[in-house]
Amino acid sequence: MNRYCIDCDFSACQYCCLSSASGSHRHHKILKIYRHVYTDVVSLGTMEKYIDCSQIQPYKCNKRLVVALTPLPHCGPTLNNEMSCEICKRRLAEPDQYNYCSISCKVTAFERKSSESDPPFLSNDHSSPIKEQRKKSTQPDKPKHKRKGYPRRAPLF
Repeated sequence: MNRYCIDCDFSACQYCCLSSASGSHRHHKILKIYRHVYTDVVSLGTMEKYIDCSQIQPYKCNKRLVVALTPLPHCGPTLNNEMSCEICKRRLAEPDQYNYCSISCKVTAFERKSSESDPPFLSNDHSSPIKEQRKKSTQPDKPKHKRKGYPRRAPLF
């Protein structure tokens, strides 16, 4: 599942997108998703066509600038808030140029905005399915049971 069709709001593998019998994705906008440090990233040049990536920290992956979809695991939290992401407090390589470490952090910051006079996050209307998918992925899940706690066994009679 390393392709994402923007027009259909659908994830698929490269073989499903390219070799479909009906050619349903032939003229659609398709993003290629890469793996970098155990997380999903997209090419910065491709993503800039759909959203404003100006304040997101890019990373180098195989001589290509990429933007992370979620925070990278190796960027640990810092104590100094000036040198970290505004949302997840992870360390940034160039904090004077960038405010966020990933697309999900920038989307979270955009959702927290209270003022309508602030500039929009998205650069055009074609990317509304991406925004909807990001909103779905950032919604909190049901709380999970703690590993240790009250035993959940049947009562002994």
